[in-house]
Amino acid sequence: MKLTKPGSAVLLSGLAIRLGLAPLTGHPGDMALFVTSQRLFYQTGTIDLKYFPTLPAVYYIQLLFYAPYQLLRLFGIPDLQYYYHTTLMIEGVFLKLPSILCDAGIYLVLLNYTRKLIPATLFFLNPLPICLSSVWGTYDSMMLFPLLLGLYFSATHNNRTISNLACVLSGLLKLFGFVTYALVICESIIRRRFRDELPIEILGGLGIAVAILFPVFLFGGFQSFLQVIVYRFIGLSSGTGGTHYGLLGEVFNVNPSGILPTIPVAVALTCIGFSYESRRAKELPSLLLVKWTFVAALAFNLFSASEPQWLSWLIPMGILYGSLTGRDGLQYFAYLFGTFATFLIITLLQGTAYMLIGSSPAFILEYIESIPGSVFLYAVMTTTMILMLCGYSFSEKLKSFRFEVIPLTILLYLQLYFWIVVVGLGKFVGAY
Repeated sequence: MKLTKPGSAVLLSGLAIRLGLAPLTGHPGDMALFVTSQRLFYQTGTIDLKYFPTLPAVYYIQLLFYAPYQLLRLFGIPDLQYYYHTTLMIEGVFLKLPSILCDAGIYLVLLNYTRKLIPATLFFLNPLPICLSSVWGTYDSMMLFPLLLGLYFSATHNNRTISNLACVLSGLLKLFGFVTYALVICESIIRRRFRDELPIEILGGLGIAVAILFPVFLFGGFQSFLQVIVYRFIGLSSGTGGTHYGLLGEVFNVNPSGILPTIPVAVALTCIGFSYESRRAKELPSLLLVKWTFVAALAFNLFSASEPQWLSWLIPMGILYGSLTGRDGLQYFAYLFGTFATFLIITLLQGTAYMLIGSSPAFILEYIESIPGSVFLYAVMTTTMILMLCGYSFSEKLKSFRFEVIPLTILLYLQLYFWIVVVGLGKFVGAY
């Protein structure tokens, strides 16, 4: 789809917002881990795959994008530290640039997939993707871009090779991408493509994964890889020792992963549901792929030891599924969901001062930040909004969006604030 003037205006506006925020904000902890690895390589030649806190594909991409910054420094370009942030200003931009560009890539994929400007705009100007890529500095959009690209090529070009490659690359950036890859494998099994496509899909995926992960084993990072990446993703470990909670676990004061390996079960049930619907073939295979990837994202956020960043998966997937099925309400609620999720994450989990000046504990809006039961309030409010998102996704009565939902959501937050913070309901739930 040719980029029109309104489309170009949205693209430039979204990039301007992100690039304007990038040098002045950041998550000091995560940015410190990323910048330490880059400085080690470019200043000492040390390859930091043994202790790098995420998948190695992210490390390779950051190395590539950090190289121009090093050239600028060699040419004498000065850089400054902004307040207490762990990265310098221009340096932070280059570390966040891959995620920012992937946001732009997702925007273009949605624009070409849906052939409409509004769905793509509802993602690109959504506060949550903006916050994660340019303020926080995390990399979920780097996983989502090849994932959506794979769905796009599967639907519009019927090119399974590129689609499978994109899904594998997505999984190598964040393990959730392998869920869609598993669905593709299931479809090939259902269609009995045993001779040609299935062996290529399996062997090709394994080959790419081994090639990218082999340096981790070579540099002795296998144990750290299992502990920090695989076990943490499944929910069997908190990774680096920090709090690793799930939404329902906080709401009901239980640990779902301790009772049941929730993520493997969620993946298995997703594959079973996808296979069942594919056999009935009432919908196009590409639409089913989108639908069940979205269902998996919902399940991961609700039933696993989730991270706040995982909420961003729901926005482009929900918008895409809503556009393909004519659910305008889902698309607009996805924007509202991202707006409220950003507010909750910043005020209840991180703190505005932590992101803005890199200092903690410090609060700019103490009445909504420095409050008792903040995590419990976040979990209850976020869980409720995800359930509302499910209603817009699968209920026939909620296809249209009414603006009354906005004040109702605000009223819900105020009610929860009163009962959890003022009355202290969270203390009783936690004690129980």
